[in-house]
Amino acid sequence: MAKAQYDFSKPTNYLKRKMFLDPEGPVTVQRFEEVKYPKLQNFESVARGFFWVPEEISLTKDKIDHKEATEAVKHIFTSNLLRQTALDSIQGRAPSQVFGPVCSIPELEALTLTWGFFETSIHSKSYSHIIRNVYGVPKDEFNKIHNTAEIAGMAANVGRYYEDLHRLNCRKELGEDIPVHTHKRAIWMALHASYALEALRFMVSFATSLAMVENKIYIGNGNIISLILQDEILHSEWTAWLINNVVKEDPDFAALDEECQDEVYRLYTEVIQEEKAWADYLFKKGVVIGLNADILKDFVDYTAFVKLKDIGIKYLEEHPKITPIPWFNKHTNISKKQSALQETESTNYVIGAMSAEIDYNILPEL
Repeated sequence: MAKAQYDFSKPTNYLKRKMFLDPEGPVTVQRFEEVKYPKLQNFESVARGFFWVPEEISLTKDKIDHKEATEAVKHIFTSNLLRQTALDSIQGRAPSQVFGPVCSIPELEALTLTWGFFETSIHSKSYSHIIRNVYGVPKDEFNKIHNTAEIAGMAANVGRYYEDLHRLNCRKELGEDIPVHTHKRAIWMALHASYALEALRFMVSFATSLAMVENKIYIGNGNIISLILQDEILHSEWTAWLINNVVKEDPDFAALDEECQDEVYRLYTEVIQEEKAWADYLFKKGVVIGLNADILKDFVDYTAFVKLKDIGIKYLEEHPKITPIPWFNKHTNISKKQSALQETESTNYVIGAMSAEIDYNILPEL
């Protein structure tokens, strides 16, 4: 029988718990006066410090740009928005619905809630904000998600590891005795699926969106994408941290790291091939000045090499040694984020980065 999350009758020592599926059960009292992993709290504090809302960004010129754009550029712009909407529809649910039930320490549970909030309430709503302000009939654009095989197929591949874990969570909650190895294996694969999404799956779409900014079009969209990219880099960093540290903490996950090596590598190579296929799809009607499908494919390989190295996996395919898109990083606040992540003890940095006073009169009506 699953242990009750709302049974507060027994105290517990979170400092002695494992991150996932600790025998003591799920998080009960959310207390943060002392935590096992301050790094997880720091990640969450940095994320909250980067809070923003899409309505702050004007899309007036983007609407004009869209009317004047070539069919090739319209295809790239629209396809990216729809695919990103689909990706964040999946990722918005995963942190709290999929990982939340197996979290055993409060700082990890809190991180999953913040994570899901950004994906849904900021990122997904950002894409809706763009489509609502640029297109004449927004619902017609959204409906294309269901009719585009390249998007629907990608969504199914992304979601399968999340669904496996979610089903096990539900079965356990209903009282079924799930083998610990089976459950942790699903967690392990879902963590890698999440890292693949955060670190790799957005990169082709982001690069093409930012290439348009380089060409002085769709500036508002580019500003929003830069903010989303800033968030996704942070999300990929904490997912990498979880992968790297859960194997140090829990011998079961260390064993799974060995057991699942081939399947994990296959997961990433499938994602990489999908990203390359997406590059071909985007440019099937023409290119953006300064960017084409071949450059994007090299960018995917380069990004895969860097991001897989961060989790201890050697990318075996041929790849560039330096980025083929040198202007990409200037559209992010990477240096700002790295400085924030170095503030391991104090949250003054992230609090000081935002105004402490909010004038609710200037917020847009929704």
